Amino acid sequence: MFNVLVVGQTGCGKSSLVNMIAGQSLAPTSPGDDLQHCTKHWAEYPISVDGHPFQVFDTIGFLEPELDLGVYAEAIADTYGAIHALSTRGGIDLVLYCVRDDEIQKMKGNYRLLHEVFCDEEVPVALVVTNRGGQISNNTEGYKSIFDTHKIACVDYICANIAITPGPDSPAVDAKSQEAIRKLLVKCCDAAPNSRSTVQQLWRRAKKIVGTNQSLKRNQLPTVLTRRCKMKQEVAEQLVAALNLESPSSRLYRAPYARGKSVTRLPLSKHSTREEQVPDARLR
Repeated sequence: MFNVLVVGQTGCGKSSLVNMIAGQSLAPTSPGDDLQHCTKHWAEYPISVDGHPFQVFDTIGFLEPELDLGVYAEAIADTYGAIHALSTRGGIDLVLYCVRDDEIQKMKGNYRLLHEVFCDEEVPVALVVTNRGGQISNNTEGYKSIFDTHKIACVDYICANIAITPGPDSPAVDAKSQEAIRKLLVKCCDAAPNSRSTVQQLWRRAKKIVGTNQSLKRNQLPTVLTRRCKMKQEVAEQLVAALNLESPSSRLYRAPYARGKSVTRLPLSKHSTREEQVPDARLR
C-alpha cells in the first residue's frame, strides 16, 4: 500500500482532486471558491490506479492565519495528527501538496512547516497546481522558475483543472488533468525505493547515538516557526498551543515517517528542483 497525504489551503481543490484520482465521489467538496471547510477531519480513501493500491489521506484545508488564526492552527494541528497517526501505520510515501496557481508565492512558509518541521525532509513532495473550473496556464517552465526562486523542492509537479465532484449535475472531469495526476502517482509509486541504503542506515544510527534524533522541544518550536517558516510570533505561539505540547520538555516528534526508505530521492522529471541546504542547527 502506497500512502499519500494530500495537503493544501482551503479552496484549492484537494478533495476534488481525491475524487478525480478515484474517478468517483468519495470526499466531500465545497462549491466554487467557498472557504468553508468541506473536510472537517483528515479522512482516508483506498484507491486503485492501474493496479497500484493507494491509501489517500485527505486533510483539512488551512486558511491564511490573518483570516482566522484559530481555524488555521486547528487545521495545521489536524494535519500533524494525520502525520503522527501515519507514523505508526507504515509511514507516508508521498505528500501531495495542492496549491492554486494564484497562491504559489504564498505557500513557502506552510511548505517548510509540513516538509521540514513535521516530516523532517524525509517524505518526498509532489506539487499539483490547480485552478478550479477555469483554464490553467500551460507555462510549466514559468511555474518551475517560481519554485526555484522560493526554494520549493519537489520530485515532480503537474498542472490540473479541478472540477467539482463528478456527477450528473456537475461539470465533467478534465480528462487530461485526471490522466496527469494518476500518472504522477504511479510514477512516484514505481520510483519509491524498497529499503534504505547501508550508508543511510549507518547515518541514522549515528544520529541516535550522539543524541540528535528528530524531535523538537516545545520551547524550541516557536523559534523554528518564526525563523524558518517566517511566521509571526502570535501565529507560532497559537500553533504550538494547538499541537498540545503541554510543557517545555514536551517534544514534537517528526521522524521517521517515510516508511524506512531512503531520504535521498532521485528527481522524477526535469521539473524537479533542489531544496536549499539548511544546517541542522537551524532546526534544532
